[in-house]
Amino acid sequence: MAQSKKIGWVSVLFALMLFVHSGIVAASDSTAVSFPGDGYVGVCLHAEIPENLKQMLFAITGQTEITHCWITVTEDGVQGVIHSDGINGVHFLSWPDLLNLCEQDSIRLFKPNKTAIGFAELGALGINLSGFPPFFRNLLAWHLGHFMIDTWIQEMLAYCGVPYDLNFMPTDDEIYCSELMAHGWNNTGAAYELFPAQKAGTLEGWSTVEPWLEYFGLTITEDTDVYNLTYILSDEIRPYFKEISVY
Repeated sequence: MAQSKKIGWVSVLFALMLFVHSGIVAASDSTAVSFPGDGYVGVCLHAEIPENLKQMLFAITGQTEITHCWITVTEDGVQGVIHSDGINGVHFLSWPDLLNLCEQDSIRLFKPNKTAIGFAELGALGINLSGFPPFFRNLLAWHLGHFMIDTWIQEMLAYCGVPYDLNFMPTDDEIYCSELMAHGWNNTGAAYELFPAQKAGTLEGWSTVEPWLEYFGLTITEDTDVYNLTYILSDEIRPYFKEISVY
């Protein structure tokens, strides 16, 4: 009996190794930045963003490295991303087209830690696995995290066709890029809030940008819930998304 269980686990691990290997082979198709697999968060400088919007994002977030974010996904066998921008709203974009949309050398990628995500969800649900062997706990957490990432992707894809939110309001009738990540995650029914909102007044450059909002026709106030574009760079999310090298 023990021997058959051992053979079973070896078979599972072997299958996982083949899965990982197939992803590596598929990634070699790209000649610039390789497609990393599904569920990675990517950020870049959007090459077609209006200059006034770009400068506002720089001012309110206190940085000059990011104006756009997206999530990698394979849809109907095509490698690409799900994202929202001011050109087409929420839509799927193939990987080569995404690379053309990003300014040169501006892409950064963050790999999901499925085990950590799974453990965070188990903790939020109050499920204690301390009585189980570490290998079993880690395997269960990884499978849960993998399932949640896949569900998250499908929830974001369900928003395809929704227009871009130029007013940056916390509703889902119009959606901006970082808001898409948060709404998609919340729609999975997860107990753990992976992409929390913050009040606009807490943004680093709020005092600089606030006087200009009326000029741009924006109704956002300091009490508006927003999803910070640069949150993926923070220490708070680092246990769940780790930056990987792309160049």
